[in-house]
Amino acid sequence: MAAAAVAGLLTLIVSAVLNGGLTRAGAAGALGWGALILGFLSGAVAYSQSGQGRIESTMRARLGEGYRAPGLPWPQILIPLIGAGVLSAIVFALNRPGLGLKGL
Repeated sequence: MAAAAVAGLLTLIVSAVLNGGLTRAGAAGALGWGALILGFLSGAVAYSQSGQGRIESTMRARLGEGYRAPGLPWPQILIPLIGAGVLSAIVFALNRPGLGLKGL
């Protein structure tokens, strides 16, 4: 939740500063970018951990040592993914007409 809150707040601030104000469409676009960034962050963590394990096991195999690569860091992968899902749900709600979000 904190990842979604931080990413959403930062993208809203940047959007408001660049566009000179905050509209419903601007908020939806900014939060969509925040969700995309969190999704890429999650994938980058998984990819880097996977590559690091392969490199380490290859180097140890050259030395004749057995090595079991550590598993993926699931909390560091799932937290940004959950944040991306929360931001995507907010974007969906902002893009749906008639949900009573007339303040934005």
